[in-house]
Amino acid sequence: MSFIFTKPNRPVSRVFIHCSASDNPEHDNAATMDRLHRERGWSGIGYHLFIRKSALVEDGRDLEKVPAAQGGNNTRTIAICLHGLAVDKFTQEQFDALRDLCDQINRAYQGNVTFHGHCEVANKTCPVFDYRNVLGLDMKGRMPMPMRPMGWVNTTEAAAGTGIGTPDVPIGLVKFGDRGPKVRVLQQELKELGYQPGAIDGIFGKLLRDAVMALQADHDLVTDGKVGPVTAEAIAAQAVRALAPERTAASLLSLAGNGSRIATASVSNGLAGLTLTGGGVLALVNELSGKVDEVNAIAGPLAGILSTHGPLVGGGTIAVGLFVAWQSWRSGSARVQDHRSGKTL
Repeated sequence: MSFIFTKPNRPVSRVFIHCSASDNPEHDNAATMDRLHRERGWSGIGYHLFIRKSALVEDGRDLEKVPAAQGGNNTRTIAICLHGLAVDKFTQEQFDALRDLCDQINRAYQGNVTFHGHCEVANKTCPVFDYRNVLGLDMKGRMPMPMRPMGWVNTTEAAAGTGIGTPDVPIGLVKFGDRGPKVRVLQQELKELGYQPGAIDGIFGKLLRDAVMALQADHDLVTDGKVGPVTAEAIAAQAVRALAPERTAASLLSLAGNGSRIATASVSNGLAGLTLTGGGVLALVNELSGKVDEVNAIAGPLAGILSTHGPLVGGGTIAVGLFVAWQSWRSGSARVQDHRSGKTL
């Protein structure tokens, strides 16, 4: 056993087995599959794990992200792909690696996951080999614990039909800049689910993209702001959005600490405004009370200006500082509200 499976934090209840629909040696790696999928307009490789002819198991899509591999059945799943198309060209080593990997997954979930072929949920013969025999599945798709010893499968007994097993092609992709009825429906659906898509005008603009990305983040999807089959599946399956406690309790300082540029700028500008206000107050006190020795070190240059131009300048400085602080507070409050309401990530 060379590959070590690490259980993701997102919920998983099913594992799907695929084949790559190619025996081309140049396609026998996850990096090439990722490139081919991107060339088709996808966000990247749809499978989580890729098993080469040599039995090497390679990482594909992040296990924390929902796969894009079996349309309408991606949520709460893990997708595994074996390189190959012709039944007699799969290797015993691949089947051994698949059994070992699935055994690790089964143990990680204490037998509470089921294993399936892509063909069970799509009009395809993917995978082309007899995955039920390879994994020793029962009628419900459950694996035995412990697994049968390595090497018990005869590759000639694992033959089953022909066909292709690539992930389902996204149809009807909706993205930034699009217009029309599809966009209007999307806006309405997201609004009803508790997101903030902006006006229901049929125009895919920035607010709608932000709402899509917020939904994708909530469902552990790739946050690309595009609505393909996987995102559409998440929209169809979601109830009205329940915001996480940490989101509803967020503060300006916590957002700034997590890297929000707007929150960081608001805090910095607010501090600058308060500093300017404080300087104006101290300089004004210095001018009116004559206590130069007590405040000179703090008031600095403002005391010299006041000695020439009088208290009016000090009052103006205070007003400017308060205005800057107030504007910073307004923008910061708006950013916090947008985050708490789910309008932004």
